Order: sequence, then structure tokens, then C-alpha cells
Amino acid sequence: MVHRTFENLKFKRTYIGGSKQRELEIFSKIQGNSNDNSDCDWLEYRRIITQYCDDQLNVILSWVFIMERLSIIFLIIALIVMFINTHISFSILFISLISRGLFIYFKNKGRKKLFDYNFSLNIILSEIKKLGFELNKN
Repeated sequence: MVHRTFENLKFKRTYIGGSKQRELEIFSKIQGNSNDNSDCDWLEYRRIITQYCDDQLNVILSWVFIMERLSIIFLIIALIVMFINTHISFSILFISLISRGLFIYFKNKGRKKLFDYNFSLNIILSEIKKLGFELNKN
């Protein structure tokens, strides 16, 4: 299983090569033209797919981190404001619930992306082994 930790929060994905179009060109170039992927540069493909998946995971995990913190902060604020004005506290509690829902959504999305990442690396590593190289997932 792939284990990644990220030090910086990131809320928007960065495309490889600077743009979506350039990223697609890079992937197409590395994969080659044959239908059976016999001319694919698997080592370079592994490097690019790792960069691509790391970037996606960093964005998703950043949103998970922020949404979890926001839901807790808004819950605490709602409890404090409840003693002053119940109408406002219900609004803040509602914002807390929305934040919690987004936290759960991004957490599930992160699990799926991590599974896809692991699956992709398994396939790429099996192709690299066919070339005679031995690499680990990390």
C-alpha cells in the first residue's frame, strides 16, 4: 500500500508541464503509439504518474484537513453562541454540519484516489519487472 505524507497544504492541482493540454501531451509521448504499450517508457511513466497522483492526493488531503478543523471550530463557536442567541447558533451549527459533510466527502474521495494510486503502481511495477528492473512502490 502507498503511504504518503505532505507538509504543505495545497488546494488546487498543478498540471504537469503547466497546463492540462501539456500534461496530456506528456502522457501521450511517454506511452508511445503502439496499442500494446510495447514502446512505453515505463520508468518515466512511473515517475510522471507518481508526480500526478501525489499532487492529486495532496490537494484532497489538504481539503480533508481544513474541513475537519472548520467543522470542529464552527461547532465550538455554535455552542458558545447558543447561550447568547439560539438563532445564530443554529446557523453556525448548520455551517459546521456542512463542513463535516465535506470532510467525509473528501475523506472518501481520498481513499478512492489512494486505492487507484496503489492499483496503478502495481500495474506499472509489473511492467517494469518484465523489463528486468526491480523497484519498490515508494
